[in-house]
Parts: sequence; structure tokens; C-alpha cells
Amino acid sequence: MDGNNTVTRTSNEALTLLQEKRNATGKTMLFLVFSVFFLIIPPVGIILILIVASRVSKLRKEMKELYKDAFVREPLNNNFRDVIYEPQRGFSEEDIKSFQLCLWGNSYWSEDFIQATYEGVRFTVAEVHVIEVDKSSDSSRSETYFEGRMMVFNFPNKLVNAVTVFSKKFKHRDMSRAEAKETKVELENMQFNDAFDVYSQTQQDAFYLITPHMMERMQVLAGKYDSIAMRVVGNCVVLAFNEPGKNVFDQNIDVGQLDIDQEMAKVQGEIDDIKMFITAILNLKPNAYVMPQNT
Repeated sequence: MDGNNTVTRTSNEALTLLQEKRNATGKTMLFLVFSVFFLIIPPVGIILILIVASRVSKLRKEMKELYKDAFVREPLNNNFRDVIYEPQRGFSEEDIKSFQLCLWGNSYWSEDFIQATYEGVRFTVAEVHVIEVDKSSDSSRSETYFEGRMMVFNFPNKLVNAVTVFSKKFKHRDMSRAEAKETKVELENMQFNDAFDVYSQTQQDAFYLITPHMMERMQVLAGKYDSIAMRVVGNCVVLAFNEPGKNVFDQNIDVGQLDIDQEMAKVQGEIDDIKMFITAILNLKPNAYVMPQNT
């Protein structure tokens, strides 16, 4: 069980139901189009359209839940231990603010909460969307500060006092930790410096954490996602993948062909990134990277 009251289904059962719902949605949508163009009696036509539209909305909600059963739950359980997956739950406002990675707007939502363990490391993941809505104008314009996944890893041993890393593309940064005297650190790898900004309370902490192997791993992630950020304090690591317009644990619900292999690969790719990052941190060793001496 995943810690909630969701009916437990196998991936195959969920996939079969998902295909049935997709077919039903396609037929309902066709009927809705037919109703709009050919039912000219206003009272009856409007009522019928509202009924059909409500049916489509319900089918879409059911398909979203079935997608998670078909493509998300089983891979999570196959790759991790002690899995809790609650699609309707997310990080709280206090959680996201405490991560100190993105600016805080005046509106947010979060879903697809995952808690699990890998190689003895407990972690939590959730989709996060933070926006600033300009309510002063009639159009209610909004600016997205963050849209993607945030992850919190709790390692068994202390890593560093405080280190924060932003890819250059990560625009809406929370720089409030500057008050804690974190300063920008230049590393020896110029290619990494061109792609990332690193801040730390001490140079020693930055050079301990950002080893050549860690640089390589982060450059791989930066090439895959729109922008990324990481904050490490003590034994806690927060990682953020900013990927506007995408949700790896949702399908773009339409009536087109469902590519099962592609959907499976998408979710497994996200799982593999989590495993890769945990392994990279666990492989850190004291004095793994020696800070260059000033000459």
C-alpha cells in the first residue's frame, strides 16, 4: 500500500482501464463536437453540452489517476524501498520556502509527493509550481518562478556547512542566504564555472562537495533539464529540476496513440537521475578533491 486509500492495481490492470477511458473520452469528445454543431434547440442543446463536458472532465481525472497507477507506482516500488506515493499531496509552503532555492511568489501548488529510501538514504520528491500573479491588472498576468520537481535527501553523515549551486539558466533565485555570509566560489574547472554559480560559507566546503565527478553529474543534469539548483546544509541536500510545461508523472491526456515504452522510459529516466545523484553523494570521501593553493 502507498499510505492512502487509493485502490491498489497492477500496472497491467491500470493500463487496460486507462486505454478504455481514453477510448471513451474520444467518443465523448466526438459527441460533444456533434452536439455543438448540430443541436440548434438552445435549452436542450446547452444542457446536453454541459452534461457531456462534465463527463469529459470526469474521464480526464480518472485517466490521470490511472496513468499514475500504470506507469508510476510499480517502477517506484521496483527501484526503491519504503515507498509512499500520494499524487494529491505535495510540499507545504513552509517546506518550499525553507529550501531557499527559488523566489517565493504569491501563489503555488504542489503534488505527486513521493517518499522512499535508496541505499539507506531517505528522500522526498514533489512537483512544485511557484508563480507571482499581478492582481493589480485586469488581465491577472503571472510570472512563473519555478515549475518542476524539488527533492530533499537526508544523508547519514554531515556533508558541508552550507553550499548552494545554481545553473546559469536558473533565473529566479532565492539569494536570502547571502545574509549568512555565503560568498561566490570559483572552481578550477572553467567549463563548470561557465555553466554554474557556486556559493559557500567556506571554500573548503565547496571544493569538498563539488568534486570532478560531481561536476560531471551536475553537467549531465543541466543538459537534461531547463535549469537546476542545489542547496546542501549539514546532511540535507535539496535538488531542484526546473522544467516548465512538463510533469514527468503525468501524461499529456489526449486521444492519440499511447506510446507505452516511451512513457515507461520517461518515468524510469527520472528514477535513474535520483539514483545517480544519491550514488554521487555517497561516493564523496574526505579530501576527495584538494583545494588549489594560492601561489
